[in-house]
Amino acid sequence: MSIFQAILLGGLYWIFGTEIGYGMNYPFFMQPLTLGPLVGIILGDVQTGLICGATIQPMYLAFMGGGGVMPNDKAAAGIIPTAMVIAGGLDISAAVALAIPCGLLCAQLHTLKKLVASTWLMMSEKAADQANPGKLYMATWVYPQLFKILLYWIPISIICYFGTDLVSKIMANMPVWLTNGLSVVGGAMPAIGMAVTINVIGKVDLLPFFIAGFFAVQYTGMGNIALVVLGLFLTYLYMKFSGNNGEMEEVEEILEDSDREKLLTEKDLMKNWLLWNGACEVTTSFDRLQAQAFCAAITPAMKKIYGEDKEALSDAMNRHLQFYNTSGNWGCLINGIVLAMEEQKSQDMPIPGEAIDGVKVGLMGPLAGIGDTVDWGTVTPLVQAFFIPLAQAGHLWAPFAAAAICACYAGAVGYSLINLGYNLGTQAATRILSSGKMQKVVTFFGVLGLFMLGGLSAGFVKVSTPIQIPMGTEFFSIQANLLDAILPGVLSLGLIMAIYGYLRKKGNIMKALAVVLFGSLILGCLGILG
Repeated sequence: MSIFQAILLGGLYWIFGTEIGYGMNYPFFMQPLTLGPLVGIILGDVQTGLICGATIQPMYLAFMGGGGVMPNDKAAAGIIPTAMVIAGGLDISAAVALAIPCGLLCAQLHTLKKLVASTWLMMSEKAADQANPGKLYMATWVYPQLFKILLYWIPISIICYFGTDLVSKIMANMPVWLTNGLSVVGGAMPAIGMAVTINVIGKVDLLPFFIAGFFAVQYTGMGNIALVVLGLFLTYLYMKFSGNNGEMEEVEEILEDSDREKLLTEKDLMKNWLLWNGACEVTTSFDRLQAQAFCAAITPAMKKIYGEDKEALSDAMNRHLQFYNTSGNWGCLINGIVLAMEEQKSQDMPIPGEAIDGVKVGLMGPLAGIGDTVDWGTVTPLVQAFFIPLAQAGHLWAPFAAAAICACYAGAVGYSLINLGYNLGTQAATRILSSGKMQKVVTFFGVLGLFMLGGLSAGFVKVSTPIQIPMGTEFFSIQANLLDAILPGVLSLGLIMAIYGYLRKKGNIMKALAVVLFGSLILGCLGILG
């Protein structure tokens, strides 16, 4: 690997690290599925990069952190192992084993980022006191990205440049039994991603759909398209006959809030959505998480609403620098409601600042729960899982098709909700949540997602035993003659369910990852699994 290539790889990681563009950055630059072929382009081996990314991705389906904490860095887990496999001539099975330490190590960089982010927050508070949006924008968009060059770009370039030769030498002298162990790790680790996804969806009563999807593929070998069609049919039947068929309980007709003069145009709403989508994870800090991003996104609209009233603008900026954390997509509903309430306040309606804060605090939790479950726990993993086999088969377009679908979905949800929240005003919160529509959306994706993930996990998770018992002149295979004869894939399913059961009991995901990693490695080295 040349120094120039290492610099480009560091730059690729920095693009993710900027976190500019929530709906675009995360589907494209956070996922090993898309990062793998990009690394391949830089290093001149697109096919290997494509297959590496697709091999690593199943382990990280629905792998996300709560409260703004990143327990494992999916971007680093995609870039560094893929680079080492290509540049070091390693077997692709080594990519999964290398992904885990790389992801854990680089996750600490994001911890440091959140500590330093308090500096940008203090700058923003001074800007708010002075009613100076320019200083706020510099503290949000410019200074953090310059710092991230030192934090992200340079270290990853150094790791890629100097680490490749060392790792390749170690792998070249690896004995056969250890190579088999790493192969077993590659087959077992996707069970983590599947179990995490099931746990995020969180519907125990829907778990049979996962098992049904798993055995549907095990027994029939149906392809992904057939799996989708069957999944949609079963979801329709469930929604229709379980009381979730869309026949809503009687609710008041939702009308637009007409008690205010609307000062913002569709262009203003579009700008607010773009700014929020661009900034919502850029300056997350441990003390106030997304507060600075929310303030930076909403300030241009506040300038228009309050005009030349600097004191009112300063109050609004300080108000929106208070603790805030929610879904980058579904939380857009809050943006729209807040804009409507700030308009009412500017028109001397009885809307105290505390009421605006109360709406934000009251809605950010429920919308975060819905958004994380639907976006990162169901839709994104489902789309990725559908395209992973295509990527593994060598289709370069597959990862980018998956990312584009996820990005378009995120854009549609965010932009529609910010408009809905603004047009409905203060009615939006109670009317939308009480109608039950959001819960029906979550249920729909839960049923379809679990069935699809069950079917796709039959291909992703590969756990088997090579043990054979001598019987006269022949051998009795535990796997072929016993387990597959009773329930094909039962070891794979058992591993997924064991991890899920542990996570459901509030188990630590990092402990589960370590147990599966070292357990499968040891059992593979001993020849018990393989």
